Amino acid sequence: MSAVTILATVRPKPGMEAEVEKSFHTLLEPTHAEQGCELYALHRVVERPGELIFVERWSSAEDLAAHAASDHIAACGAACEGMLAEPVEITHLEALPGGDPGKAAL
Repeated sequence: MSAVTILATVRPKPGMEAEVEKSFHTLLEPTHAEQGCELYALHRVVERPGELIFVERWSSAEDLAAHAASDHIAACGAACEGMLAEPVEITHLEALPGGDPGKAAL
């Protein structure tokens, strides 16, 4: 099994930022309890207030797939129906480590 690193970008519609942030924040606790969750951290983009980014690391693609199919992800999607400017952007990352291995990859 190979670890999977993801950036998930959330862009709310204007005026929906606080409500979307609150909804996505509810994902932290149940996701942290999921099998294979190594990192699941929610960040706000300083230069673009309202835009959110999850930095995620999963033990395997199967664990990520189970997360994507979870009830809490479905509930958050339903709660945010019509509040996002575009679908959540999922970016799969591949580390290109160099230098100090402990500082060169998520």
